[in-house]
Amino acid sequence: MKIIIPSYNRSETISTHKLLKDNTYTVILHDKEQFKKYALNDSIKPDSFAITGIYNGISGQRQWILNNLIEEGEWFLTMDDNIKSFTSVTGELYEKSILDTENDKSLKEKYEDQINIDRLLEICDEMINISEEKNIHYCGFSTTPNFYFRSRKYRYVGYVISKMALIKKSSKINYDQNIKAMDDYAYTAENLLKFGAVLINNFVHPISKHYQEGGIGTYDERVEKKIADAKYLMLKYPGLFRYKIKSGCHPKAEIQIRQNNTRQINEWRREMFLKGKI
Repeated sequence: MKIIIPSYNRSETISTHKLLKDNTYTVILHDKEQFKKYALNDSIKPDSFAITGIYNGISGQRQWILNNLIEEGEWFLTMDDNIKSFTSVTGELYEKSILDTENDKSLKEKYEDQINIDRLLEICDEMINISEEKNIHYCGFSTTPNFYFRSRKYRYVGYVISKMALIKKSSKINYDQNIKAMDDYAYTAENLLKFGAVLINNFVHPISKHYQEGGIGTYDERVEKKIADAKYLMLKYPGLFRYKIKSGCHPKAEIQIRQNNTRQINEWRREMFLKGKI
């Protein structure tokens, strides 16, 4: 499976590739100036770079990846560049569909076991098999390290964070080039609209810093773009999102999906069909 790592201004702090052992990966860079800096990092395989020449943000980078590196119907794994480890429920507990995190606090440590890339790729294969059966094209992992909110192993409606995600290329879906900071919300919305579901594995979580310097910037550097993106997404996908109050964040820069299950999503899709949005 192809492993793709978009990166920007983190030539010295990039870490994800160090977890991949002998697996082939591609580090996606904007231009030759970025390449000159990254090439000095001898922990990165010299033949692992791809230069896009794209300057219109992360949505442009992600669309370039689809257009140039991935075949129609092919699955690949995309990861942020600053992942430090992969954690997962392990052993027999991983095989369960739901765990009683509300009442059994001892489960906390069971969610924090570190796994290697080989185990992660086994889990990815499992998720791809489920997705093929259900015509799902976009898969993600837990958005929070907090075990309490991760009782159910699989969800089919929710936000797929692009920190680490499995994508099956489909000509029906492209990355919206109007989006500058919330590409994963936009891609989630488009998948829910076109296919009616995503797949989220709550038993697995990638550990990394959020809003780390480099990339598309710290929270303060992104907030104006997030406000514009949130407004745009609310208008493009009416009824799917609502604003989310989040401590320390701008009230118009955070959104969440309203629906909790595929029945509700299908009702929303019907409304969108009647409005001529599909």
